[in-house]
Amino acid sequence: MEARGLPRLTFLVLLGCSAVIAAQTTSVPTALPSTPFFIQNTWFIGGVGDWDYLAIDPGADRLYIAHAAAVQVVDIETGALVGEIGGFGDTRDIALDPNDGYGFVSDGARAEVSVFDRETLQRVARIPTDPNPHALVFDRETGLLFAVCARPAAAGVSTSRKTGAASAPPAKFNNESSVTVIDPAKHSVLGRILLPGTLGFARAAENGQVYINVTDRNAILRIDAQSVETLLDSAAGAQETTRTAAAPEKESGNAANWPTLDWAGGGQSGAAEGHFRLFSLGDACETPSGLAVDGADMRLFATCANLTMVVVNAETGALVTALPVGPGADAVGYDSNRGHIFVANGGGDGSLTMIRRDVTDTYAVVETLPTRRQARTLAVDLESGDVFLVTDYMGMDRNPAGGIGTLKMVPVEGSFQVLEIGP
Repeated sequence: MEARGLPRLTFLVLLGCSAVIAAQTTSVPTALPSTPFFIQNTWFIGGVGDWDYLAIDPGADRLYIAHAAAVQVVDIETGALVGEIGGFGDTRDIALDPNDGYGFVSDGARAEVSVFDRETLQRVARIPTDPNPHALVFDRETGLLFAVCARPAAAGVSTSRKTGAASAPPAKFNNESSVTVIDPAKHSVLGRILLPGTLGFARAAENGQVYINVTDRNAILRIDAQSVETLLDSAAGAQETTRTAAAPEKESGNAANWPTLDWAGGGQSGAAEGHFRLFSLGDACETPSGLAVDGADMRLFATCANLTMVVVNAETGALVTALPVGPGADAVGYDSNRGHIFVANGGGDGSLTMIRRDVTDTYAVVETLPTRRQARTLAVDLESGDVFLVTDYMGMDRNPAGGIGTLKMVPVEGSFQVLEIGP
């Protein structure tokens, strides 16, 4: 009896295991398109110095790269360097106005935003900002441009993108930053907002909400752009009313004369109520750096120094989920046409983490592609689904001024490159 019953028992066990495996297989949405992503092309475009963020002009098939004292422009069909906008102090971010043919570049060293013609690549205006402008973000609802100006990091907190490391944040806000609000059509400053903490990268949703990482507080700010426009108009009117005939004419380039919304108390004052919120990420996300928005489902994707990307409800600030990414995670991009999220990990040997959004709040890491060291910023082409990163090669300086004991790694001349990644 035992010998005859064994095959039946074995069959039942195998049948049960098969059911479990099948259930696991169908419940995890890990399928990318039929082929995985890989590095399709490497384009060497040269140039020197550190780099920051990228932007794609889909109508012109152009990639804009903030590269030290210049903005390089690359044809993403051919990989050719088709132009360069020079004369900057230190380029940080690039924003393209969807309503006209202008582009905007934040210059951290010169505390200004430069306006350029996207057809001729000629600079047409300079707009003053508060010190150290970094992220630039357009709000489509109001048509305003927000230039995020970060104060130096608080003591004990590292915000270096290259190391990705950060110590514990201070117990209270002991740092302030500001946002310069710009009318891009008039190339002029509307006013400024004083905000708590060290501000980082920013993005806007399609509903008039602007989101900004607060790197030293493990948090994300949400600002209502429509409220900002209304409040700054009121502040400007009040400022004009109080001016006397004997007062000197105010200078537009002097920040002291700009209408100001002082929300630096962390949103605790009545003046900020209803217009400004702080979403705390707690221990789930240390030193948030990159930020992307899913405007359709109102979800935020933030990269963190603790090898994590978090998904946050953009309306309530609730943490939805956290996913593992690579060391030195910085920029994150969202392909809304395909439901793909890409995280550029510039630490270690470099990698690109690809995450699939199957349905709302269902996410899974589906591929980790080795890239290149320091490839930490990216841009996603929503038309093709391709991803672009930039980096360079590092080599030993064989002729150090201080002799053999001062050898150090330096960028290899002509090695700055664009990586095109796709399926």
